[in-house]
Amino acid sequence: MYKLHHEYDVVVAGGGTAGSIAAIAAARTGAYTLLVEQYGDLGGMLNCGMGFKGVTDGEGYLALGGIGGELLARLKKEGAITDYSLDPLFGSITTHDPEMLRYLLLEMAVEAGVNFLFHAYISDVLVHDRTVKGLVVQTKSGREIIPSKVVIDATGDADVAALAGAEFIKGRPEDGKMQPMTRMFRVTNVDVEKLFAYLEANPDEMGVPEGWSGSRWTPEHMRKTPGFNFEGLTRIISRAREAGDYTIPRDRIGIDTMRGRNEVTINVTRIHGVDGTNSEDLSRAEVELQQQVIQAYRLLVKYVPGFEKAKLANAPYQVGVRETRHVIGEYILNKEDILTGRDFKDGIGRGAYPLDIHDPGANEVVLNQRVGGGGVTLWVIKKSYAIPYRCLVPKYTNGLLVAGRAISVTHEAAGSVRGQAVCMVTGHAAGTAAALATQKKVEPRNIAIDELQQLLLKQGVVLKRNQKIL
Repeated sequence: MYKLHHEYDVVVAGGGTAGSIAAIAAARTGAYTLLVEQYGDLGGMLNCGMGFKGVTDGEGYLALGGIGGELLARLKKEGAITDYSLDPLFGSITTHDPEMLRYLLLEMAVEAGVNFLFHAYISDVLVHDRTVKGLVVQTKSGREIIPSKVVIDATGDADVAALAGAEFIKGRPEDGKMQPMTRMFRVTNVDVEKLFAYLEANPDEMGVPEGWSGSRWTPEHMRKTPGFNFEGLTRIISRAREAGDYTIPRDRIGIDTMRGRNEVTINVTRIHGVDGTNSEDLSRAEVELQQQVIQAYRLLVKYVPGFEKAKLANAPYQVGVRETRHVIGEYILNKEDILTGRDFKDGIGRGAYPLDIHDPGANEVVLNQRVGGGGVTLWVIKKSYAIPYRCLVPKYTNGLLVAGRAISVTHEAAGSVRGQAVCMVTGHAAGTAAALATQKKVEPRNIAIDELQQLLLKQGVVLKRNQKIL
């Protein structure tokens, strides 16, 4: 037996970084909105504790406004986020309390009038004549049919689009290889001052990695920045690897700190050659990365100054998947668009997260830079770029918009578009556009762009690079 829901104006598939913002935007714009989420809370990878990069571009111009900016402002009122700062390697940075974030995000969604269906997995899509008409989901109550005027695919993996028959690419065009997966984790009881003292005495431990475009952090920057995030400790990793205490295929540790707190976020785990749309690969990644977490924690306690008494605090509910499917949209955003800060007439927001590409395999060449040992190529976005609305609209498929890391981009451009701040931008635009389409009784691809842009401006979205705040 199937349970049949009444029709919603907008159904958002996925309540992560993009989807939660999309649902709030759709509801605030007047749409009767349902958010379908496989877990029991909102935010997805926003809750991993990784610092926000790309709130501004590398020259201090604001890129994130709208609902995402409001969320950060609410965190500020709670004392749960640091001030925005320019960063010589990342462009800009702010760090936050992920536990407070998840509750504030839910509060905003409830206030907006969003309806929720938690612990629900998408099993099929209702499609007629290449038009998405709703979802079929599996819940604890059984299978449920949810009709909708517009569906927003915020699954991260373009699951809805793929089920609907939309065209997509997966990974690099030449071989399909995708960026590796990671599991972030947080530790508490860290003597951050002792860590900083070690870095001051050993500045080579936080040098500029090969393939990065920025400049070196200084002890002065480290001390004065409220939310300092760095990648390094290569000498410590070498010693641990030689001793047989470290086998993770990454040669640097990323650490996010937050002024006045003794907890930090760690980014070091990695697994290559896995596909986030394959259940066996995903299961293998979960097992391997959880084992890497405990190995990395033990390394920190044994080798890194300031972590001697550290305690493992928490980790996200699942692995972090950087890349799977990208829909083929009406426009495909590329590396040159991002690195040149290109503007578009149908821009619906701006991106400034670094062009951050983790090599899909060992000893790869990425953006003409050779990287190895689980390397990363990261280029600062000095000038934010516009995101075309066409990247949210799948070619030949109606009744559907895509938000988050699965929008229409190349493999290289995905390195920036997958950033948290950019996902919030595309989520906001998709939610508002979906609501507008239902009100005007037109397909999402046919809405008037100038009308959408005026709505987004009223909602605080940054469309033009004209507000320098740092």
